[in-house]
Amino acid sequence: MVKVEIRCPECSKIGKLEVEENIVKQSKRGIAAINISEDLICKHSFIAYIDKNLNVRDCFITDFKVELPQIELEQVVEVKIPNKETIDVYLLTLNLTANFLTNILRACFFKKKILAINDFSLLNTHILNFFKFIFQNTFDIDISLGQGTNYKKEKKKFKGYIVIDKEKIINDKEKILTPKSNKIERSIVQKFFEENEPNTSLLILKNEILKAYKLSTDVKNYLNDYDKNINLTPKLIINFLTEKYNQKINDLYLRFLIKIVQNYYDVDFSKIFDFDQILKWSWFLK
Repeated sequence: MVKVEIRCPECSKIGKLEVEENIVKQSKRGIAAINISEDLICKHSFIAYIDKNLNVRDCFITDFKVELPQIELEQVVEVKIPNKETIDVYLLTLNLTANFLTNILRACFFKKKILAINDFSLLNTHILNFFKFIFQNTFDIDISLGQGTNYKKEKKKFKGYIVIDKEKIINDKEKILTPKSNKIERSIVQKFFEENEPNTSLLILKNEILKAYKLSTDVKNYLNDYDKNINLTPKLIINFLTEKYNQKINDLYLRFLIKIVQNYYDVDFSKIFDFDQILKWSWFLK
């Protein structure tokens, strides 16, 4: 056992935690995810990602109570795992933080153009291949990579983009990357980082994105086709998805899907519901 100093990403309190050295050093990914429960360091629960040199690479607030639906989906085409020369998961895990990946996922689900500023241009091809693979046959994405100096010179070119510099959000005028609103995205990223086998972690992440794509598309189609004489409620949509997939969808995940329908598919809810219905739904859509 070794002691590692860890800082809470929520309150910044620092504490020392004993971790099993072999668990970290034997990780195939080069990073081990350690769950920090409440009261071990402070009142918050979070995940610390520790590399083989026992350095804390990232700390990531997550809600351990958030449940993703366990739905088995058929792949449209056979998935071929990229080789290490195309996507080096080991190197990406060491260089891309959980918060960075969470922000990218959410921005893609909102159909935003993204500029990710980084200092590791040698990995740019791997990074772009990574996002191309995990979003293949699902959401259309628009991700550009650049360096900080170039962004300052060409700032006007990226008007309307969400701009992310590592952990820092440089441009997010609509405030869609707030930590309180991305619980599902954080849970998806958590699953990716918790899997020790690199190829399996890629498939897990790809499958969660596919799940979000198919279910949000189902919700969009349901809203287009439902009987307008029936008072639509969140429960009706949940029942529709539950019947189709034989798996209960919780309220939080449905809110996540509704946000995708609103933003990625640009569905105007004011054209679907009358004013009184919108007022009833307002608590749910926040």
